[in-house]
Amino acid sequence: MIVRERNIRIPMPDGVTLAADLFRPEAPGRYPVVFEYLPYRKNDTTWQGYFGHRYLAARGYVSVRIDVRGTGDSEGTALDEYCPQEQLDGVAVIAWLAAQPWSSGAVGMFGTSYGGFNSLQVAMHRPPALKAICPMYFTDNRYTDDCHYKGGQLQMLYDVGTYGLSMVGRNMLPPRPDLVGEQWSEIWEEHLRNEPWLLRWLAHPTLDEQWRQGSLCENYGAIECATYLIGGWRDGYTNCNLRTFANLQCPKKLMIGPWLHVQPHVGRPGPRIDHFREMTRFYDYWLKGIDDGIMDEPSIAIYVQEYDKPEANRPRTSGFWRSETAFPPARGRDETLFLGEGRLQADGGSDEATVTELVYHPAVGTAFGMFSAGSPLVLPADQRAEESYSAVFTGDVLAAPLEILGRPRLLLQIDSDAAVMTFTARLCDVAPDGSSALVTKGILNATHRDSHSDPSPLVPGARYALTIELDATSWRFAPGHRVRLSLSNADFPNAWPSPTLAMSRIHLGGERPSRLMLPVVPEPTEPLPAPDFAPSPFPIADEPAEEPRPWRVTRDLMRGRTELTIEGGSVSQPDPGYTLETSSLATASVDERNPAHAWMRGHQIDRYSWPGQTIELHSRGQITSTETAFNVTLHVAIAIDDLPHFERRWVASFPRRLM
Repeated sequence: MIVRERNIRIPMPDGVTLAADLFRPEAPGRYPVVFEYLPYRKNDTTWQGYFGHRYLAARGYVSVRIDVRGTGDSEGTALDEYCPQEQLDGVAVIAWLAAQPWSSGAVGMFGTSYGGFNSLQVAMHRPPALKAICPMYFTDNRYTDDCHYKGGQLQMLYDVGTYGLSMVGRNMLPPRPDLVGEQWSEIWEEHLRNEPWLLRWLAHPTLDEQWRQGSLCENYGAIECATYLIGGWRDGYTNCNLRTFANLQCPKKLMIGPWLHVQPHVGRPGPRIDHFREMTRFYDYWLKGIDDGIMDEPSIAIYVQEYDKPEANRPRTSGFWRSETAFPPARGRDETLFLGEGRLQADGGSDEATVTELVYHPAVGTAFGMFSAGSPLVLPADQRAEESYSAVFTGDVLAAPLEILGRPRLLLQIDSDAAVMTFTARLCDVAPDGSSALVTKGILNATHRDSHSDPSPLVPGARYALTIELDATSWRFAPGHRVRLSLSNADFPNAWPSPTLAMSRIHLGGERPSRLMLPVVPEPTEPLPAPDFAPSPFPIADEPAEEPRPWRVTRDLMRGRTELTIEGGSVSQPDPGYTLETSSLATASVDERNPAHAWMRGHQIDRYSWPGQTIELHSRGQITSTETAFNVTLHVAIAIDDLPHFERRWVASFPRRLM
């Protein structure tokens, strides 16, 4: 049996208190403590959403969920995501948890996405009681591999349409009145002073201290506690997992499955596993001192993906689990494929220099899938429609399997007629029937070719060498299939369109040939035992059939404008008598004839029905672009029982800075 204690107040050194809920064994005693640390309002989470906390509590842990300063039921204001104050609060939380009479003094952290980020960030401060962390779906580099910028280009749909906009309004919501009592109005007034994080992100379009702060890549050696990294190949945070594992010097383990941004026990695409079992074994070893053998097992478990019919909502990925002991594996090698006239070829390519022309079509990308760090979860569809507007290079039919693990690299020789141009590379698995499944992709704003801190424009007609790192993956190409590389100048709506229509040229052959480097891993000569994961208690087959959320693309041929719209909604009951209804609508739009004029709009509604009271939040946001600027309008309106209570707007403009 487990007990839940609500609204525990944890004091910070400056007098602010953070709100926590505890799940603990009913039996008295001292237990190790593990906690999750989020700004996503713990009281909005359902009983099912607390499955992991209950799972850990039932196995001899005090499992804690804490609202970040300035959010949920916690006091204070939230200055930014992952800010230094948040990290210092986490250090203070650990000291407090370790000193409680029900605590053994050993503390762990875990979390998905935001909680994965701050597990690493707090661990970098080396609080003495923190013995182990299990971060999932995180990044070690906040500029290159988060949801705000990618390859030096501003992200479009996800930030304004979903996450970025949602946090503008939700950071201004009140605490639960029945839990905080007489502090309710005081805490709410503090929350209403929260400023939009989105404006801070837009004010820092290049790599600077805004992004270095909180990025583990700045000092991997800062983490000393045991670390179990968990990732998904279709998650938005793919590059960090292998890279972080390779650079950490602490005791470490790594698991990467086929999942989107959903926990593995309920993840899509499957197969699903009981990852909480593996976390518990890890914590048992490091927090309880139980030698359960987990650290004697191979340190890396990866799911090797194989071809499936490319459908945006498929429930499962074909493939198999495999163990590794190191990354990169000793048997790995780089295999070079040279870009020829429509071909990928293993020989040295032509001695004669030629060019392939690439026309910039700003609406390419709608079948690439969505940056996976939130809803809706959209897998890549068949790439053939996108390839018709791309430069395509296809290899010969494979006579034997070809497996890759890591980040493919494209060494590209180009020139362009525009001063600002983005290049997107897609690696695809082409089936015998011609279907083209996206394996992985990479994007680079070519003005960032030498530096993410100090971009420089292209000189029209001048030749440049670009290195485009594609996202990390594990994939096995089957015999009879072909490897394909396609190049375009857009990733709409994930990335903001470059401003100028132009022709670019890809230089092939000659002394400096364009080429693709694949991180090939041959079959191991002495295979290790495959990972022995328990199946999830929630099989996909048991789920009721649901109508998938829309991913609607419209193209106005007369006006030359392409738009993509997503929408969603949900109803949940976190506690009896408490209902939360949400709905969202977001549209990205680009002018195919003048891509400098693009826009992104979002509207989100959150309605809280509490005993005797209903609070409704409307959050609206829009970014429009011109040749020289991004113009932002944000608006938040809160009503109590249909009466206007609070309203605020923000208007700001930011220079494009070579984007």
